[in-house]
Amino acid sequence: MAADQPSDKDIKKATQQLKDIRAFLKELEDAGIEVPPALKKSLNRLQVALNTAEDLGAAFDEASKALATLESDLMSACSKVDAEMRGVCEAQVTRQWQARSVKFTLDYKNPDSVSAGFIKKTVQRYTPGLICKHWDYCKKQAGK
Repeated sequence: MAADQPSDKDIKKATQQLKDIRAFLKELEDAGIEVPPALKKSLNRLQVALNTAEDLGAAFDEASKALATLESDLMSACSKVDAEMRGVCEAQVTRQWQARSVKFTLDYKNPDSVSAGFIKKTVQRYTPGLICKHWDYCKKQAGK
């Protein structure tokens, strides 16, 4: 199933091809040839789809890394208890993997989740700079 999903390379290639198409259409317009509005609209929708795929992929990668770090930290904490309780601790950590995975995917209140990351990236992409200056998240990002 993973083979059916576009890779970063595929998205970059499609974005470049879309830029090439737009440049060609501009040349046609400059030459006096009318480009159908439906074609321009379709290209805009394709650009939004590519942007969405890029934002979602980046949010997924970030959430995956944060989850792996959390699980590693939890297992590391288990190694600090006595040998008798270590197995119980590790079993507890392992038993809750599915709940953590759901939280890191769907819980928009968790700042490390895919949902929260996707929302942040999409808002950053489409929010005008003036509005973003007054939004706390953008202020923090601008300060980095």
